[in-house]
Amino acid sequence: MKLFHDSRNCAYRVPYGAITVDNPIKLTLDVQDAPGARVTLRTWEDGEGELLYRMDSIDAPSDQGEGVVRYSVTLTPQRVGVIWYHFIIEDANGATMRYGAKPGRRGGEGEMREWEPPSFQLTVHKPQIEQAWYEPIGGYLFDEGADLRAEEVIETLRENTAEELLREPMTWFVADEAVVGFWSDGEECYPTCTLFNTSTKKTHEVLVPLADEEVSELVSGYGIDVLTSSEAQSYLDDKIAAPIPAFGKQDAASDCTAASSALIHLTPLGRVELQFHPHKRLQQPLEPGVGVLAHITSIPGGVLGADLNDPSNLVRSFVEWLAKAGVRYWQILPVNPTDEYGSPYAGISAFAGNVNLLEEGKDIDAQPSNRRAYKAFCKREADWLEPYAAFMAIRGKMGEGIAWQDWPKKYRRYSASLIAADAELAECAEAVKRGQFAFECRWKTLRSFANEHGLQIIGDMPIYVSADSADVWANPELFELDSEGRPTVVAGCPPDAFAVEGQIWGNPVYNWEALHSNGYRWWLRRLERAFSLYDWVRLDHFIGFSRYFSIPAGAKAAEGSYRPGPGFEFFRKAQSKFGQLPLIAEDLGLVTPGVRSLIGACGFEGMDILQFVDGNDPLAYYAPRPDKIVYTGTHDNQTLVGYVIDRYPDQDALKVARELAEKTVTCSAPVCILPLQDVMLLDDGARMNVPGVAEGNWAWQAEASALVDSTDFLRHLVQLHHDAGETGC
Repeated sequence: MKLFHDSRNCAYRVPYGAITVDNPIKLTLDVQDAPGARVTLRTWEDGEGELLYRMDSIDAPSDQGEGVVRYSVTLTPQRVGVIWYHFIIEDANGATMRYGAKPGRRGGEGEMREWEPPSFQLTVHKPQIEQAWYEPIGGYLFDEGADLRAEEVIETLRENTAEELLREPMTWFVADEAVVGFWSDGEECYPTCTLFNTSTKKTHEVLVPLADEEVSELVSGYGIDVLTSSEAQSYLDDKIAAPIPAFGKQDAASDCTAASSALIHLTPLGRVELQFHPHKRLQQPLEPGVGVLAHITSIPGGVLGADLNDPSNLVRSFVEWLAKAGVRYWQILPVNPTDEYGSPYAGISAFAGNVNLLEEGKDIDAQPSNRRAYKAFCKREADWLEPYAAFMAIRGKMGEGIAWQDWPKKYRRYSASLIAADAELAECAEAVKRGQFAFECRWKTLRSFANEHGLQIIGDMPIYVSADSADVWANPELFELDSEGRPTVVAGCPPDAFAVEGQIWGNPVYNWEALHSNGYRWWLRRLERAFSLYDWVRLDHFIGFSRYFSIPAGAKAAEGSYRPGPGFEFFRKAQSKFGQLPLIAEDLGLVTPGVRSLIGACGFEGMDILQFVDGNDPLAYYAPRPDKIVYTGTHDNQTLVGYVIDRYPDQDALKVARELAEKTVTCSAPVCILPLQDVMLLDDGARMNVPGVAEGNWAWQAEASALVDSTDFLRHLVQLHHDAGETGC
């Protein structure tokens, strides 16, 4: 009896590479000189155990030789993971043989044994999930005690890599026997280099020639040591590090000494992914400085005063207070209308301003004094203003507690003629437009006043909009909705250590295919509106542009799945329209190499939160990741004093909070931002928001006298930051 199967040959395994859930794969075995044999495929999956599949005989190709019978079976995997398989052959006399992988291998040609052999590896992943093949590599390919030769590692990587990644150009190489890797083109053809240390015991150092001006590490996000050519030569002469061939080349002999190189330390079974890129990409550069995070409602008075020329105007006083302390950035929360709980992250419009921020609603109902400016505003902003005004007029008529999906059918789609034909609705819509014009005038005056005092305003843009919003009502084709306008899938996040059942946010997710087909017109218009309001825009939940979690409506969060976002294409279109983009990426949460790759390709500054430091002991050590804006906390976190009380209960909370604030402004990050509560050294009674709690948020407001009392501390922090920048700390 002779047996043959080659998992790396499409004649015996179709398709090649990793396969996706719910897609079939055909496995084939040739059996020679064993007429009447019974052939069974044996599989093993963690959580599923052993399964046996009867294989059917089919015609073997004529060139396979005399007496060869080919057996095949088709599987359709139902879940992500690794399937291990080998074959069991019973001849006509009842004798049993098995066929599996050769020792030290996970694929390729196998061998026959009388006892259970090593199994072939088959990787199953969800379609379009970024880097899905990394998980099985860490858990199975480089398992403790494995003794795989480098060439075998490369072939196993190929065999278990998702098909979409196999399409990308890859140049594989071997270095120092234990280190394998490949070069490939990443976002916008920026070269990436992925390295694996197959050793279970030894750390290896390698030198990778820079393929562009800068390098980012995408797995951990921390910085990389870059050596000059002479420094690299010393490492090679002393045999401390092994060279890696440059991008697009095979010979590593002279590449590392011809230019600068990245020094990589690969721990046992470690992986590193490097992205090489120019310094200037899509981003507009941020100037170094200290910022304060405080929403309009948190300022004493909590409204946009009518006259910034009046010295008693509290907003004017706050701007002057920041400017005199040397603050460069004032970060605020979204200024769009809020929901019934006051949350600016669940508003009814992504474009409109919150007229409740105006002083006692002043001037909203009055006729604009400058009719020409009003008409120009209505014409310039008509694409969102007309639908929003109509939406609010109908909402007022129906009642605010009734979602638009439950309105009478004639009101469920935007119609300009319907509003014009109803005098009551037309009058209400006109009042809404006057209110938006009043907000526009007041806001533009405030922004100009802040800019004149050396302050740049950082605005905040939530990625999602509410299902009961003017945006979804007027543009249902851009969201995943049913025929009644209700979301078929909603946004959220999967179960994790912070939420064991996951989170269901309830926002409708975008129909990115429809947005792509029209050139992302709605999103580009949204950015244009934001750029007209703010100097900088923080994109909330930036990871959603790389991949987003989608949950079927009515299902549990655990039943959701990741889908690909628009990625680099969207931001490239934005850059071609607006020039260098003044965007900040809120890259908090589950940050994958794919997310870091997108940020690296765009060049946007991300966020690093002191309270989230690795090891959760910033008092002992704090060093932010590169290309980050550093925050002591955000609107969703504890205050710094509250955090210290919980984290260091036996220490003086105010003293430690001061020390941590000083660590923040003297760290390596050029831009550092502190919530106003941390400048004022307030405890958790001053929290802005507690995530997952609907009521009792968004209402905190600073007391004027306490604000004045914190002046010296703010100036101290600004001076520390300036001194640290001067000395290069």
